[in-house]
Amino acid sequence: MSIKFNFGWIISVLFFACNPISERKQPPVSLDRLATTDLNLNGEQLASAYCGSCHIKPEPTVLDKKTWTENVLPDMRKRLGLYLESDFGTTLPEDAGIPKGIYSKAQLIQRDDWEKIQTYYLENAPETPFPQAKKSTPIVGIPGFEVIQPEYSFIYPNLTTLVKIHPQTGDLWLGNRFRKVFILDSKKNFERKDSIESDIAPVEIDWLKDGSFELLTMGLMDPSNDSLGSVSVFSKQGGNWESKNILDSLMRPVHLLKADLDADGRQDYITAQFGNHLGKLVYHPAVGQERILDAQPGARRTIARDLDMDGDLDLLVQMTQSNEGIISMINDGKGNFTSKYLLRFQPAFGSSDFRFEDMNGDGFEDLILVNGDNADQSQILKNYHGVRIFLNNGKNEYEESWFYPMHGATGLEIHDFDGDGDLDIFALAFFPDAKQKPTQDLIFFRQESPGKFTPFVMSDTFDSHWLTITKGDIDLDGDMDVVVGTFEFDDLYKKPSKNWKPFIVLKNNSK
Repeated sequence: MSIKFNFGWIISVLFFACNPISERKQPPVSLDRLATTDLNLNGEQLASAYCGSCHIKPEPTVLDKKTWTENVLPDMRKRLGLYLESDFGTTLPEDAGIPKGIYSKAQLIQRDDWEKIQTYYLENAPETPFPQAKKSTPIVGIPGFEVIQPEYSFIYPNLTTLVKIHPQTGDLWLGNRFRKVFILDSKKNFERKDSIESDIAPVEIDWLKDGSFELLTMGLMDPSNDSLGSVSVFSKQGGNWESKNILDSLMRPVHLLKADLDADGRQDYITAQFGNHLGKLVYHPAVGQERILDAQPGARRTIARDLDMDGDLDLLVQMTQSNEGIISMINDGKGNFTSKYLLRFQPAFGSSDFRFEDMNGDGFEDLILVNGDNADQSQILKNYHGVRIFLNNGKNEYEESWFYPMHGATGLEIHDFDGDGDLDIFALAFFPDAKQKPTQDLIFFRQESPGKFTPFVMSDTFDSHWLTITKGDIDLDGDMDVVVGTFEFDDLYKKPSKNWKPFIVLKNNSK
């Protein structure tokens, strides 16, 4: 039996649904209440109410009609517990191993209301995805950099998941999806110095003063809700590397931050456990302790800064998946946090990576991010993928000041690479447009003046996919070089047949 609608309550539904979480004075209306109310609303209003109860409502124009029809809308309908005759004979969520609670067992939307939402999206979606906005065509050839791709004399999968340059030796430490970390000698053409067995897919490394190191591994790299990730300490004993877990049962972690958040003089751990349908951002004040800061999947990266200038470290957090955005977590000095969204994005936005740097030299650090994740329900070219700068007005309020369209933008590094006193950007794309010329899977943005960038791409051509990027002084000459890791899809599904070429080096010759 349904409840007749109240006009004032309907207005509040739409108000809550259309405003960012940081602006809401009370929680959004629950799906249960929406489902048991006669909502005399049109399709757009219903979309605001239903979509806005979980995340920012996506506009119909963010995807084409085919993608809405075949992928996104059917999935959303099933999440709301509405199944149609056409679903009979298809794989149900529980049969696909999806955890309980992701797809509702109870029907949370009336069929007539769902049909209004569907009509709203399909009538307003474009037939084909919108093209990129007009932009400066990248110049071929990156000034000041020499591109090097070592080739090894043995066959091995090109599935690089970690690249990191040792700050003292310049050696390249490279992680491979198949249980390996390689130490490559930068002074001898990157020949193998050592190889270390690890869990699957090492993704982060931190070297310790005694010569040991801590390694973050994802466990299963493919989308998963399993808890196989870990942080381990590796130390050399009698010529052999031995490891000991200090954190385990992590849910597909992708980033590790170490910082003293409770002012006890010890480094705490913050793990971004991306997960899949499930996930969480976790603060570990001590080994064996766990404090969940955010119980949603999609935590991608955290950065520690004193945002409110009170003497302790706060957190900036990038959340992806459906509730995309940048969150500030203000610390009370004892490791207790108050959260607020600084930026929020619609769920197809594809947030991938971010940094916090002063890009225009005004003394305030700005948010720089790439969005281009394209591996879920909507694997189409998106005109809103790219590289963005959000300038800080000095009050930790941010407004977009620069956007460069870049299909599939995934990772970035920021530094004054050319030594002219301002910051430049390297951005890579794991999901580029293969037809685009020149190839735009790695772009160097040289800052000419505040907010003015010239894009460059490599003159060398590679039949490769890039997944990881890092900066560091690989030849110890005082400037920052860049290393990009190779990840070839073919090596996932068939036995590799070519010599190992797991990375490229962009050697900086500015000094």
